Amino acid sequence: MKTLFRFTFVLAVILAAGCGPSTTPSTPQEKAARADALMTESRFNDALELYTSALSEAPDSPNAPLWRAASAEALAEMGRFSEALNLADRVINSSSDPVVLSRAYLARAIAELSSPARALSVLSRTDPDILDRHRQEKVVELARELLREADTDAVTAARSDNWLEVFVLLELERRSTIEGDAAKAALYAAELNRLYPGARERWGEAVTPPDSGEKYFALVLPLTGEGSEFALPVQRGVMMAFERFDEMHSDPPALRVIDTGASSEDIAALFSTLGSDASCMGVIGPLTSSTTLLAAPSANRDRLPVITPTATSEEVDRTGSWVFRLVVSEGDQAAAIAEYAVLRAGCRRLAIIHPPTSQANSEVSQFRATVESLGASVVATEGYQSGATDFRNQIARVKAAGADGVFLPVSSWDAIQIAPQLQFYRVRLPLFGTSGWDSDLLLRHGGDSVEEAVFTAASGLESTRPETAGFVYAYSREHGQSPSMIAAQGYDAAGVILEAWHMGGRSRAGVQRRLADRGVWFGASGRCVLGSSTDVRVSWPLLTVREGEILGIE
Repeated sequence: MKTLFRFTFVLAVILAAGCGPSTTPSTPQEKAARADALMTESRFNDALELYTSALSEAPDSPNAPLWRAASAEALAEMGRFSEALNLADRVINSSSDPVVLSRAYLARAIAELSSPARALSVLSRTDPDILDRHRQEKVVELARELLREADTDAVTAARSDNWLEVFVLLELERRSTIEGDAAKAALYAAELNRLYPGARERWGEAVTPPDSGEKYFALVLPLTGEGSEFALPVQRGVMMAFERFDEMHSDPPALRVIDTGASSEDIAALFSTLGSDASCMGVIGPLTSSTTLLAAPSANRDRLPVITPTATSEEVDRTGSWVFRLVVSEGDQAAAIAEYAVLRAGCRRLAIIHPPTSQANSEVSQFRATVESLGASVVATEGYQSGATDFRNQIARVKAAGADGVFLPVSSWDAIQIAPQLQFYRVRLPLFGTSGWDSDLLLRHGGDSVEEAVFTAASGLESTRPETAGFVYAYSREHGQSPSMIAAQGYDAAGVILEAWHMGGRSRAGVQRRLADRGVWFGASGRCVLGSSTDVRVSWPLLTVREGEILGIE
Protein backbone atom coordinates (compact mmCIF):
# COMPACT_ATOMS: atom_id res chain seq x y z
CA MET A 1 0.00 0.00 0.00
CA LYS A 2 1.23 3.49 -0.80
CA THR A 3 2.11 5.54 2.21
CA LEU A 4 0.49 8.90 2.71
CA PHE A 5 2.23 11.49 0.56
CA ARG A 6 4.88 12.98 2.79
CA PHE A 7 5.51 16.57 3.72
CA THR A 8 8.45 17.05 6.04
CA PHE A 9 7.52 20.60 6.98
CA VAL A 10 11.15 21.56 7.42
CA LEU A 11 11.23 24.70 9.50
CA ALA A 12 13.19 27.20 7.43
CA VAL A 13 15.30 29.74 9.24
CA ILE A 14 13.25 32.86 8.65
CA LEU A 15 15.29 35.71 9.98
CA ALA A 16 13.76 39.00 11.06
CA ALA A 17 10.41 37.36 11.71
CA GLY A 18 11.17 36.39 15.28
CA CYS A 19 12.13 38.12 18.47
CA GLY A 20 14.53 40.83 19.38
CA PRO A 21 15.16 44.29 17.99
CA SER A 22 15.03 44.74 14.25
CA THR A 23 18.18 45.82 12.45
CA THR A 24 18.81 47.06 8.95
CA PRO A 25 20.32 44.22 6.89
CA SER A 26 23.77 45.13 5.59
CA THR A 27 25.36 42.03 4.09
CA PRO A 28 23.95 40.24 1.03
CA GLN A 29 23.10 37.24 3.22
CA GLU A 30 21.22 39.40 5.71
CA LYS A 31 19.33 41.14 2.91
CA ALA A 32 18.28 37.83 1.39
CA ALA A 33 17.21 36.51 4.79
CA ARG A 34 15.14 39.64 5.40
CA ALA A 35 13.65 39.29 1.91
CA ASP A 36 12.64 35.70 2.73
CA ALA A 37 10.77 36.99 5.78
CA LEU A 38 9.06 39.70 3.72
CA MET A 39 7.88 37.07 1.24
CA THR A 40 5.96 35.34 4.02
CA GLU A 41 4.26 38.69 4.73
CA SER A 42 3.31 39.15 1.03
CA ARG A 43 5.55 42.25 0.82
CA PHE A 44 6.85 41.18 -2.56
CA ASN A 45 8.06 44.55 -3.82
CA ASP A 46 10.21 45.12 -0.72
CA ALA A 47 11.52 41.55 -0.91
CA LEU A 48 12.45 41.95 -4.58
CA GLU A 49 14.45 45.10 -3.81
CA LEU A 50 16.47 43.23 -1.18
CA TYR A 51 17.06 40.18 -3.40
CA THR A 52 18.19 42.50 -6.19
CA SER A 53 20.55 44.32 -3.86
CA ALA A 54 22.01 41.04 -2.57
CA LEU A 55 22.60 39.81 -6.13
CA SER A 56 24.17 43.11 -7.11
CA GLU A 57 26.63 42.92 -4.20
CA ALA A 58 27.37 39.20 -4.43
CA PRO A 59 26.54 37.91 -7.93
CA ASP A 60 28.89 34.93 -7.52
CA SER A 61 27.64 33.85 -4.10
CA PRO A 62 26.77 30.13 -3.82
CA ASN A 63 23.29 31.34 -2.82
CA ALA A 64 22.85 33.55 -5.90
CA PRO A 65 20.83 30.94 -7.88
CA LEU A 66 18.42 30.63 -4.94
CA TRP A 67 18.09 34.41 -4.71
CA ARG A 68 17.32 34.56 -8.44
CA ALA A 69 14.62 31.90 -8.06
CA ALA A 70 13.15 33.86 -5.14
CA SER A 71 13.25 37.04 -7.25
CA ALA A 72 11.31 35.24 -9.96
CA GLU A 73 8.72 34.21 -7.37
CA ALA A 74 8.39 37.80 -6.14
CA LEU A 75 7.98 39.06 -9.72
CA ALA A 76 5.27 36.48 -10.38
CA GLU A 77 3.41 37.37 -7.20
CA MET A 78 3.50 41.04 -8.25
CA GLY A 79 1.91 40.20 -11.62
CA ARG A 80 5.10 40.86 -13.64
CA PHE A 81 4.66 37.53 -15.37
CA SER A 82 6.91 37.88 -18.41
CA GLU A 83 9.86 38.99 -16.26
CA ALA A 84 9.18 36.13 -13.83
CA LEU A 85 9.06 33.57 -16.64
CA ASN A 86 12.29 34.81 -18.18
CA LEU A 87 14.16 34.78 -14.88
CA ALA A 88 12.75 31.40 -13.80
CA ASP A 89 13.78 29.85 -17.13
CA ARG A 90 17.31 31.23 -16.74
CA VAL A 91 17.54 29.61 -13.31
CA ILE A 92 16.11 26.30 -14.53
CA ASN A 93 18.56 26.17 -17.45
CA SER A 94 21.61 26.96 -15.31
CA SER A 95 21.09 25.11 -12.03
CA SER A 96 20.92 21.48 -10.97
CA ASP A 97 20.25 22.13 -7.29
CA PRO A 98 16.85 20.52 -6.48
CA VAL A 99 15.84 23.25 -4.01
CA VAL A 100 16.67 26.01 -6.50
CA LEU A 101 14.81 24.17 -9.26
CA SER A 102 11.73 23.63 -7.10
CA ARG A 103 11.65 27.33 -6.21
CA ALA A 104 12.02 28.30 -9.88
CA TYR A 105 9.25 25.92 -10.96
CA LEU A 106 7.00 27.37 -8.25
CA ALA A 107 7.64 30.87 -9.60
CA ARG A 108 6.91 29.68 -13.12
CA ALA A 109 3.65 28.04 -12.04
CA ILE A 110 2.46 31.26 -10.40
CA ALA A 111 3.27 33.17 -13.59
CA GLU A 112 1.27 30.61 -15.63
CA LEU A 113 -1.95 30.87 -13.59
CA SER A 114 -3.93 32.01 -16.61
CA SER A 115 -3.54 28.47 -18.02
CA PRO A 116 -4.39 26.01 -15.22
CA ALA A 117 -3.34 22.94 -17.23
CA ARG A 118 0.07 24.40 -18.10
CA ALA A 119 0.59 25.72 -14.57
CA LEU A 120 -0.26 22.28 -13.14
CA SER A 121 2.30 20.65 -15.40
CA VAL A 122 4.98 23.09 -14.20
CA LEU A 123 3.97 22.81 -10.55
CA SER A 124 4.22 19.02 -10.67
CA ARG A 125 7.99 19.38 -11.19
CA THR A 126 8.47 20.92 -7.75
CA ASP A 127 9.47 18.72 -4.82
CA PRO A 128 7.46 19.98 -1.84
CA ASP A 129 9.45 17.84 0.62
CA ILE A 130 12.58 19.95 0.19
CA LEU A 131 10.88 23.36 0.39
CA ASP A 132 10.45 25.42 3.54
CA ARG A 133 7.11 25.25 5.32
CA HIS A 134 5.79 28.53 3.88
CA ARG A 135 6.35 27.34 0.32
CA GLN A 136 5.12 23.83 1.04
CA GLU A 137 1.81 25.37 2.06
CA LYS A 138 1.86 27.65 -0.99
CA VAL A 139 2.49 24.71 -3.33
CA VAL A 140 -0.43 22.79 -1.85
CA GLU A 141 -2.71 25.85 -2.00
CA LEU A 142 -1.70 26.48 -5.59
CA ALA A 143 -2.24 22.84 -6.59
CA ARG A 144 -5.75 22.85 -5.13
CA GLU A 145 -6.57 26.15 -6.80
CA LEU A 146 -5.35 24.99 -10.21
CA LEU A 147 -7.12 21.64 -9.97
CA ARG A 148 -10.39 23.43 -9.25
CA GLU A 149 -10.01 25.60 -12.33
CA ALA A 150 -8.62 23.03 -14.79
CA ASP A 151 -10.96 21.02 -17.01
CA THR A 152 -11.61 17.40 -16.10
CA ASP A 153 -9.20 16.02 -18.73
CA ALA A 154 -6.34 18.12 -17.33
CA VAL A 155 -7.22 17.08 -13.78
CA THR A 156 -7.28 13.39 -14.70
CA ALA A 157 -3.98 13.71 -16.57
CA ALA A 158 -2.35 15.26 -13.52
CA ARG A 159 -2.96 12.08 -11.52
CA SER A 160 0.20 10.55 -12.98
CA ASP A 161 2.28 13.45 -11.69
CA ASN A 162 3.61 11.88 -8.45
CA TRP A 163 2.75 14.06 -5.44
CA LEU A 164 -0.27 15.65 -7.13
CA GLU A 165 -2.21 12.38 -7.16
CA VAL A 166 -3.72 12.74 -3.70
CA PHE A 167 -5.06 16.20 -4.57
CA VAL A 168 -6.33 14.96 -7.93
CA LEU A 169 -8.38 12.28 -6.17
CA LEU A 170 -9.71 14.80 -3.66
CA GLU A 171 -10.72 17.12 -6.49
CA LEU A 172 -12.40 14.36 -8.50
CA GLU A 173 -14.34 13.27 -5.41
CA ARG A 174 -15.37 16.90 -4.82
CA ARG A 175 -16.57 17.34 -8.41
CA SER A 176 -18.54 14.12 -8.34
CA THR A 177 -20.24 15.15 -5.10
CA ILE A 178 -21.20 18.56 -6.47
CA GLU A 179 -22.50 16.98 -9.69
CA GLY A 180 -24.66 14.63 -7.63
CA ASP A 181 -22.89 11.47 -8.82
CA ALA A 182 -22.74 9.69 -5.48
CA ALA A 183 -21.54 6.40 -6.96
CA LYS A 184 -18.51 7.97 -8.62
CA ALA A 185 -17.75 10.04 -5.53
CA ALA A 186 -17.78 6.84 -3.46
CA LEU A 187 -15.29 5.21 -5.85
CA TYR A 188 -12.87 8.10 -5.51
CA ALA A 189 -13.35 8.05 -1.74
CA ALA A 190 -12.49 4.35 -1.62
CA GLU A 191 -9.40 4.94 -3.76
CA LEU A 192 -8.29 7.73 -1.43
CA ASN A 193 -8.73 5.53 1.63
CA ARG A 194 -6.76 2.71 -0.01
CA LEU A 195 -3.86 4.76 -1.35
CA TYR A 196 -3.69 7.67 1.09
CA PRO A 197 -5.24 6.83 4.47
CA GLY A 198 -6.07 10.01 6.37
CA ALA A 199 -5.79 12.30 3.34
CA ARG A 200 -9.38 13.49 3.53
CA GLU A 201 -9.02 14.43 7.19
CA ARG A 202 -5.83 16.33 6.45
CA TRP A 203 -6.57 18.05 3.17
CA GLY A 204 -10.20 17.42 2.36
CA GLU A 205 -13.08 19.76 2.99
CA ALA A 206 -16.72 19.18 3.65
CA VAL A 207 -18.60 19.34 0.37
CA THR A 208 -22.35 19.29 -0.08
CA PRO A 209 -24.16 19.68 -3.38
CA PRO A 210 -25.10 23.39 -3.69
CA ASP A 211 -28.63 24.53 -4.29
CA SER A 212 -27.41 26.11 -7.50
CA GLY A 213 -24.25 25.83 -9.56
CA GLU A 214 -24.13 29.62 -9.83
CA LYS A 215 -21.19 31.09 -7.96
CA TYR A 216 -21.99 34.03 -5.74
CA PHE A 217 -20.76 36.43 -3.08
CA ALA A 218 -22.80 36.97 0.05
CA LEU A 219 -23.47 40.45 1.44
CA VAL A 220 -23.97 40.03 5.19
CA LEU A 221 -25.41 43.11 6.93
CA PRO A 222 -27.97 44.06 9.64
CA LEU A 223 -30.55 45.47 7.23
CA THR A 224 -33.31 45.54 9.86
CA GLY A 225 -33.19 46.63 13.48
CA GLU A 226 -30.29 48.37 15.17
CA GLY A 227 -27.53 49.30 12.75
CA SER A 228 -29.72 49.20 9.67
CA GLU A 229 -29.33 52.94 9.07
CA PHE A 230 -25.62 52.30 8.49
CA ALA A 231 -26.09 49.04 6.60
CA LEU A 232 -28.38 50.46 3.92
CA PRO A 233 -25.81 52.87 2.40
CA VAL A 234 -23.23 50.06 2.39
CA GLN A 235 -25.71 47.79 0.59
CA ARG A 236 -26.37 50.46 -2.03
CA GLY A 237 -22.64 50.93 -2.64
CA VAL A 238 -22.05 47.19 -2.96
CA MET A 239 -24.95 46.75 -5.37
CA MET A 240 -23.67 49.61 -7.54
CA ALA A 241 -20.27 47.89 -7.77
CA PHE A 242 -21.88 44.60 -8.80
CA GLU A 243 -24.05 46.33 -11.39
CA ARG A 244 -20.98 48.04 -12.86
CA PHE A 245 -19.07 44.74 -12.92
CA ASP A 246 -22.06 43.07 -14.59
CA GLU A 247 -22.01 45.67 -17.37
CA MET A 248 -18.32 45.09 -18.08
CA HIS A 249 -18.07 41.28 -17.86
CA SER A 250 -19.93 38.44 -19.51
CA ASP A 251 -19.96 35.99 -16.58
CA PRO A 252 -20.29 37.93 -13.33
CA PRO A 253 -20.91 36.21 -9.99
CA ALA A 254 -24.25 36.72 -8.30
CA LEU A 255 -24.80 38.77 -5.14
CA ARG A 256 -26.90 37.28 -2.34
CA VAL A 257 -28.02 39.72 0.33
CA ILE A 258 -28.38 38.23 3.83
CA ASP A 259 -29.99 40.23 6.62
CA THR A 260 -28.53 39.35 10.02
CA GLY A 261 -30.95 41.61 11.90
CA ALA A 262 -29.83 43.43 15.01
CA SER A 263 -28.58 40.27 16.76
CA SER A 264 -25.15 38.78 16.15
CA GLU A 265 -25.84 35.57 18.09
CA ASP A 266 -26.14 33.38 15.00
CA ILE A 267 -23.32 34.94 12.99
CA ALA A 268 -20.92 32.02 13.50
CA ALA A 269 -23.55 29.52 12.37
CA LEU A 270 -24.38 31.66 9.33
CA PHE A 271 -20.72 31.79 8.27
CA SER A 272 -20.38 28.06 8.81
CA THR A 273 -23.31 27.52 6.44
CA LEU A 274 -21.79 29.83 3.84
CA GLY A 275 -18.42 28.16 4.24
CA SER A 276 -19.88 24.72 3.49
CA ASP A 277 -21.58 25.97 0.32
CA ALA A 278 -19.14 25.40 -2.54
CA SER A 279 -20.93 28.05 -4.63
CA CYS A 280 -20.15 30.84 -2.14
CA MET A 281 -16.90 32.49 -3.21
CA GLY A 282 -16.67 35.00 -0.37
CA VAL A 283 -18.45 37.44 1.91
CA ILE A 284 -18.72 41.23 2.00
CA GLY A 285 -19.41 42.22 5.58
CA PRO A 286 -20.13 42.13 8.46
CA LEU A 287 -20.63 45.76 9.40
CA THR A 288 -18.83 46.02 12.77
CA SER A 289 -15.53 44.84 14.19
CA SER A 290 -17.19 42.81 16.95
CA THR A 291 -19.37 40.89 14.50
CA THR A 292 -16.43 40.31 12.18
CA LEU A 293 -14.43 38.85 15.07
CA LEU A 294 -17.28 36.41 15.75
CA ALA A 295 -17.35 35.35 12.09
CA ALA A 296 -13.58 35.00 11.66
CA PRO A 297 -13.05 31.50 13.13
CA SER A 298 -15.61 29.95 10.76
CA ALA A 299 -14.24 31.90 7.79
CA ASN A 300 -10.69 30.73 8.43
CA ARG A 301 -11.70 27.15 9.15
CA ASP A 302 -13.74 26.87 5.94
CA ARG A 303 -11.29 28.95 3.88
CA LEU A 304 -13.94 31.54 3.02
CA PRO A 305 -12.63 34.99 1.98
CA VAL A 306 -14.23 37.83 3.95
CA ILE A 307 -13.83 41.58 3.49
CA THR A 308 -15.54 44.00 5.83
CA PRO A 309 -16.01 47.51 4.42
CA THR A 310 -16.45 49.32 7.73
CA ALA A 311 -14.80 47.44 10.63
CA THR A 312 -12.13 49.62 12.24
CA SER A 313 -10.40 47.44 14.85
CA GLU A 314 -6.83 46.37 14.09
CA GLU A 315 -7.67 43.17 15.95
CA VAL A 316 -9.50 42.07 12.78
CA ASP A 317 -6.13 42.06 10.97
CA ARG A 318 -4.86 39.38 13.35
CA THR A 319 -7.78 36.97 13.10
CA GLY A 320 -6.40 34.94 10.20
CA SER A 321 -5.40 35.09 6.57
CA TRP A 322 -8.94 34.79 5.17
CA VAL A 323 -10.41 37.90 6.84
CA PHE A 324 -9.70 41.43 5.59
CA ARG A 325 -10.93 44.94 6.34
CA LEU A 326 -10.96 47.97 4.06
CA VAL A 327 -9.05 50.97 5.42
CA VAL A 328 -9.14 54.44 3.88
CA SER A 329 -5.57 55.64 4.24
CA GLU A 330 -4.05 59.11 4.48
CA GLY A 331 -0.50 57.80 4.04
CA ASP A 332 2.67 59.83 3.59
CA GLN A 333 1.45 62.38 1.10
CA ALA A 334 4.06 65.03 1.97
CA ALA A 335 6.81 62.48 1.30
CA ALA A 336 5.19 61.53 -1.99
CA ILE A 337 5.01 65.14 -3.20
CA ALA A 338 8.62 65.71 -2.08
CA GLU A 339 9.74 62.75 -4.16
CA TYR A 340 7.88 64.17 -7.14
CA ALA A 341 9.36 67.66 -6.66
CA VAL A 342 12.95 66.40 -6.50
CA LEU A 343 12.97 63.29 -8.70
CA ARG A 344 10.52 64.28 -11.43
CA ALA A 345 10.32 68.09 -11.38
CA GLY A 346 14.07 68.40 -10.79
CA CYS A 347 13.90 70.92 -7.95
CA ARG A 348 16.99 71.20 -5.75
CA ARG A 349 16.25 74.29 -3.58
CA LEU A 350 12.72 74.18 -2.20
CA ALA A 351 10.83 76.67 -0.04
CA ILE A 352 7.83 76.08 2.21
CA ILE A 353 4.96 78.41 3.16
CA HIS A 354 2.60 76.91 5.72
CA PRO A 355 -0.14 77.67 8.30
CA PRO A 356 0.33 77.00 12.05
CA THR A 357 -1.77 73.80 12.20
CA SER A 358 -0.41 70.54 13.64
CA GLN A 359 -1.14 68.72 10.38
CA ALA A 360 0.78 71.30 8.34
CA ASN A 361 3.71 71.20 10.77
CA SER A 362 3.85 67.42 10.46
CA GLU A 363 3.77 67.66 6.67
CA VAL A 364 6.51 70.29 6.70
CA SER A 365 8.77 67.98 8.74
CA GLN A 366 8.04 65.02 6.49
CA PHE A 367 8.59 67.05 3.33
CA ARG A 368 11.91 68.46 4.56
CA ALA A 369 13.21 65.05 5.69
CA THR A 370 12.37 63.47 2.34
CA VAL A 371 13.85 66.33 0.31
CA GLU A 372 17.11 66.14 2.27
CA SER A 373 17.26 62.34 2.01
CA LEU A 374 17.16 62.77 -1.77
CA GLY A 375 20.11 65.16 -1.77
CA ALA A 376 18.17 68.42 -2.24
CA SER A 377 17.55 71.13 0.36
CA VAL A 378 14.87 73.33 1.90
CA VAL A 379 16.19 76.90 1.72
CA ALA A 380 13.28 78.73 3.37
CA THR A 381 10.42 77.77 5.70
CA GLU A 382 7.87 80.54 6.20
CA GLY A 383 4.88 80.31 8.51
CA TYR A 384 1.81 82.57 8.68
CA GLN A 385 -1.09 83.15 11.05
CA SER A 386 -4.48 81.54 10.47
CA GLY A 387 -6.75 83.86 8.50
CA ALA A 388 -3.89 85.79 6.91
CA THR A 389 -4.48 87.24 3.46
CA ASP A 390 -1.26 89.21 2.88
CA PHE A 391 1.78 87.03 2.17
CA ARG A 392 4.20 89.61 0.77
CA ASN A 393 6.79 89.14 3.56
CA GLN A 394 6.86 85.34 3.24
CA ILE A 395 7.10 85.61 -0.55
CA ALA A 396 9.97 88.14 -0.34
CA ARG A 397 12.01 85.77 1.84
CA VAL A 398 11.29 82.82 -0.50
CA LYS A 399 12.46 84.95 -3.44
CA ALA A 400 15.62 86.05 -1.60
CA ALA A 401 16.49 82.43 -0.73
CA GLY A 402 16.76 81.50 -4.41
CA ALA A 403 14.19 78.72 -4.26
CA ASP A 404 13.32 76.76 -7.39
CA GLY A 405 10.03 75.34 -6.10
CA VAL A 406 7.46 76.07 -3.37
CA PHE A 407 5.64 73.57 -1.15
CA LEU A 408 2.27 74.78 0.17
CA PRO A 409 0.66 72.28 2.60
CA VAL A 410 -2.47 74.44 2.77
CA SER A 411 -6.21 74.35 2.14
CA SER A 412 -7.61 75.20 -1.29
CA TRP A 413 -8.79 78.55 0.16
CA ASP A 414 -5.28 79.50 1.24
CA ALA A 415 -3.87 78.17 -2.03
CA ILE A 416 -5.98 80.62 -4.03
CA GLN A 417 -4.73 83.45 -1.78
CA ILE A 418 -1.02 82.59 -1.94
CA ALA A 419 -0.63 81.45 -5.56
CA PRO A 420 -1.88 84.73 -7.17
CA GLN A 421 0.37 86.74 -4.85
CA LEU A 422 3.39 84.64 -5.80
CA GLN A 423 2.55 85.44 -9.43
CA PHE A 424 2.03 89.12 -8.67
CA TYR A 425 5.45 89.40 -7.01
CA ARG A 426 7.01 87.57 -9.97
CA VAL A 427 7.89 84.42 -8.12
CA ARG A 428 7.01 82.08 -10.95
CA LEU A 429 8.09 78.72 -9.53
CA PRO A 430 6.61 75.20 -9.60
CA LEU A 431 3.99 74.86 -6.87
CA PHE A 432 3.41 71.66 -4.87
CA GLY A 433 0.60 70.94 -2.46
CA THR A 434 -1.18 68.24 -0.49
CA SER A 435 -4.74 66.95 -0.64
CA GLY A 436 -6.16 70.25 0.70
CA TRP A 437 -5.78 71.60 -2.83
CA ASP A 438 -8.08 68.96 -4.32
CA SER A 439 -11.24 71.08 -4.63
CA ASP A 440 -13.35 72.81 -7.27
CA LEU A 441 -12.59 76.04 -5.40
CA LEU A 442 -9.07 75.86 -6.83
CA LEU A 443 -10.40 75.90 -10.39
CA ARG A 444 -13.05 78.57 -9.79
CA HIS A 445 -10.69 81.11 -8.24
CA GLY A 446 -7.10 80.01 -8.82
CA GLY A 447 -6.91 80.91 -12.49
CA ASP A 448 -3.52 80.94 -14.20
CA SER A 449 -1.70 81.14 -10.89
CA VAL A 450 -2.35 77.44 -10.11
CA GLU A 451 -1.75 76.17 -13.65
CA GLU A 452 0.68 73.19 -13.62
CA ALA A 453 0.63 72.99 -9.80
CA VAL A 454 1.00 69.41 -8.55
CA PHE A 455 -0.70 68.04 -5.43
CA THR A 456 -1.93 64.81 -3.90
CA ALA A 457 -5.51 63.64 -4.30
CA ALA A 458 -7.92 64.02 -1.42
CA SER A 459 -9.40 61.09 0.43
CA GLY A 460 -13.12 61.31 0.95
CA LEU A 461 -16.06 62.28 -1.19
CA GLU A 462 -14.89 65.84 -1.80
CA SER A 463 -12.12 64.59 -4.09
CA THR A 464 -12.28 65.54 -7.75
CA ARG A 465 -10.60 62.29 -8.85
CA PRO A 466 -12.66 60.41 -11.47
CA GLU A 467 -13.19 57.34 -9.24
CA THR A 468 -14.79 59.47 -6.54
CA ALA A 469 -16.58 62.02 -8.71
CA GLY A 470 -18.08 59.30 -10.90
CA PHE A 471 -19.36 57.36 -7.89
CA VAL A 472 -20.87 60.46 -6.25
CA TYR A 473 -22.63 61.41 -9.48
CA ALA A 474 -24.02 57.92 -10.14
CA TYR A 475 -25.13 57.40 -6.54
CA SER A 476 -26.82 60.80 -6.33
CA ARG A 477 -28.64 60.25 -9.61
CA GLU A 478 -29.87 56.80 -8.60
CA HIS A 479 -30.86 57.51 -4.98
CA GLY A 480 -31.68 61.22 -5.05
CA GLN A 481 -29.20 62.07 -2.33
CA SER A 482 -25.46 62.40 -1.87
CA PRO A 483 -23.65 59.26 -0.72
CA SER A 484 -22.08 58.88 2.70
CA MET A 485 -18.50 57.72 3.18
CA ILE A 486 -19.60 54.24 4.20
CA ALA A 487 -21.55 53.91 0.94
CA ALA A 488 -18.29 54.58 -0.90
CA GLN A 489 -16.52 52.05 1.31
CA GLY A 490 -19.14 49.43 0.44
CA TYR A 491 -18.61 50.22 -3.24
CA ASP A 492 -14.83 49.88 -2.86
CA ALA A 493 -14.94 46.67 -0.81
CA ALA A 494 -17.10 45.09 -3.50
CA GLY A 495 -14.76 46.41 -6.19
CA VAL A 496 -11.71 44.92 -4.48
CA ILE A 497 -13.25 41.47 -4.05
CA LEU A 498 -14.70 41.45 -7.58
CA GLU A 499 -11.30 42.28 -9.03
CA ALA A 500 -9.80 39.47 -6.93
CA TRP A 501 -12.45 37.12 -8.33
CA HIS A 502 -11.80 38.21 -11.90
CA MET A 503 -8.00 38.06 -11.65
CA GLY A 504 -7.60 35.21 -9.20
CA GLY A 505 -8.89 32.11 -10.92
CA ARG A 506 -12.52 32.34 -9.82
CA SER A 507 -12.01 30.18 -6.74
CA ARG A 508 -11.94 30.91 -3.01
CA ALA A 509 -8.20 30.29 -2.86
CA GLY A 510 -7.66 32.55 -5.85
CA VAL A 511 -9.73 35.34 -4.30
CA GLN A 512 -7.85 35.01 -1.00
CA ARG A 513 -4.45 35.10 -2.71
CA ARG A 514 -5.32 38.23 -4.66
CA LEU A 515 -6.68 39.96 -1.56
CA ALA A 516 -3.58 39.03 0.43
CA ASP A 517 -1.38 40.44 -2.35
CA ARG A 518 -3.52 43.55 -2.80
CA GLY A 519 -1.51 46.74 -2.54
CA VAL A 520 -3.07 50.17 -2.62
CA TRP A 521 -6.56 50.48 -4.10
CA PHE A 522 -7.73 53.83 -5.46
CA GLY A 523 -11.49 53.89 -5.23
CA ALA A 524 -14.51 56.03 -4.54
CA SER A 525 -13.57 56.52 -0.89
CA GLY A 526 -10.01 57.51 -1.72
CA ARG A 527 -6.76 55.68 -1.22
CA CYS A 528 -7.39 52.33 0.44
CA VAL A 529 -5.39 49.44 1.82
CA LEU A 530 -6.51 46.14 3.32
CA GLY A 531 -6.00 46.08 7.06
CA SER A 532 -2.40 46.52 8.13
CA SER A 533 -1.01 46.14 4.61
CA THR A 534 2.14 48.13 3.98
CA ASP A 535 1.31 51.61 2.71
CA VAL A 536 3.45 52.35 -0.36
CA ARG A 537 3.85 56.12 -0.40
CA VAL A 538 5.10 56.48 -3.96
CA SER A 539 1.82 55.09 -5.21
CA TRP A 540 -0.06 58.16 -3.97
CA PRO A 541 -2.20 59.53 -6.83
CA LEU A 542 -0.95 62.93 -7.95
CA LEU A 543 -3.01 65.61 -9.66
CA THR A 544 -2.19 68.72 -11.64
CA VAL A 545 -4.08 71.69 -13.13
CA ARG A 546 -3.97 71.93 -16.90
CA GLU A 547 -6.04 74.37 -18.94
CA GLY A 548 -8.46 74.87 -16.08
CA GLU A 549 -9.00 71.18 -15.29
CA ILE A 550 -7.71 68.93 -12.52
CA LEU A 551 -6.10 65.92 -14.16
CA GLY A 552 -4.27 62.87 -12.88
CA ILE A 553 -0.53 62.44 -13.41
CA GLU A 554 0.46 59.02 -14.66
